[in-house]
Amino acid sequence: MERANRLGGLSAEESRRLKEQELASAGEALVKRYLNGLPLRDVDAELTKHGEEDRGTVKQMVLSHLADAIDLANADRSGKALSAIEHFSGDRDAVERVRALLREHEEALAKSRQESGGALAEARRAELERLGISGSAVKPVTETSEKWQEVRSRIDADYGARLDEARAGWRRA
Repeated sequence: MERANRLGGLSAEESRRLKEQELASAGEALVKRYLNGLPLRDVDAELTKHGEEDRGTVKQMVLSHLADAIDLANADRSGKALSAIEHFSGDRDAVERVRALLREHEEALAKSRQESGGALAEARRAELERLGISGSAVKPVTETSEKWQEVRSRIDADYGARLDEARAGWRRA
């Protein structure tokens, strides 16, 4: 900044971009702190510390980073992010649609696990027997099998695309 000032100062566009970066960083930091345990009321208090003009930008950045925190593989983090999104956006219907999508994803995984579980277990057991590992105490873990990973990847890809569409409205344009 000092160097820029000596060279004639920042242009209006550079100044605006710098301010926007600062506000984006503030929004990202608030989301990280919230996801690590900062109560929502404290996030609200932090937002009020910003001027009226900047508060909207920080709030939009918070929503954007919260949307990015929604993850098919982490239900707790996603639930926390969705609670905050509902609080800041007031868009209960959209949040409920995403919650339903996350539940549907879990149900699809459970159904696929149940449908293919026996076949995957037998394939894994045969693989272990080829390696010389057998017996009644052997309980193959199917979640680590290549076939299950393929099934899960297909399910995750489908629901991931749907999740991206659902959270697009909360992300920064």
